[in-house]
Amino acid sequence: MEILITAAVIGYIIYLRYYADLRTEPDKERERLQLGIRLYDTDQLEAAYQYFDQVIQERPQSSIAYLYRARCLLKLGDTDAALQDLKTGKSYDNTVVDIHTEIGRILYDQQAYADAFTEFDQAVFHSQGRESMPYYWRGLTRQKLHQPQEAEQDLEQATALEQQHDLMNPPASATFFDRRLLINAAFVLLHSVALLYVIKESTVIHWPYLMAAISAAAIGFAEPRKGWSLALLQAASIWLGYTFLTETPANGGERELEAFNLYGSMGLTFVGSFIGSVLKRSMTRR
Repeated sequence: MEILITAAVIGYIIYLRYYADLRTEPDKERERLQLGIRLYDTDQLEAAYQYFDQVIQERPQSSIAYLYRARCLLKLGDTDAALQDLKTGKSYDNTVVDIHTEIGRILYDQQAYADAFTEFDQAVFHSQGRESMPYYWRGLTRQKLHQPQEAEQDLEQATALEQQHDLMNPPASATFFDRRLLINAAFVLLHSVALLYVIKESTVIHWPYLMAAISAAAIGFAEPRKGWSLALLQAASIWLGYTFLTETPANGGERELEAFNLYGSMGLTFVGSFIGSVLKRSMTRR
């Protein structure tokens, strides 16, 4: 029993470290900087600039902070300072698509078309050909470089990607069951089987309670906004499995123990997932 619990805990740790969060590092950084990004998106440029300036002082290698401080500077009319920020951000992370695109747009406006093309080409490469804007700007740049056929192909690809994006990204209410949630649901079902085994075999209540609490915390940490649905899935899975797929003990004491294990684990599933989600949200606000 102890070996199974230890293996499950190690599995949760590995899962949370390598598989639960499918975002890239720039995506994670964007989430941490949502307060400043909202200021920028609502045209509170001075406040946004001060926010990202403070972030850079605290975390001078934050490429996303340099990106948004540069965007603030562009809107405030300081193109040279913006370009310097973008180049600094690129030096820390050369994979950020928006940095290459923003540098390319500045160079395009300065009529440095060959250098702009290089930046847009890098944006296409690092986006793995999945974003429309790098293709769009590379197409416009190719027109300036007298490459009409290649320019037409890029602009057509930009249009196709934009249409594909609209089809694959309906309103948020219709995209609840995304790929990340389905992967997490499969993980929950797998560990529900292990939890059910512990519920049936444990001679004390603390083993299934411990396993339920840890797995539920992992649920909330992996899905801070949709964790309640995974908690429902785990609770329902262990109840259905216990009710329909296992034999009820003949001994009254064993029945009571298993009932404590089962319903206590179900309750801890919801409590643990809530605690995990609170922990994850507090970490992303820092």
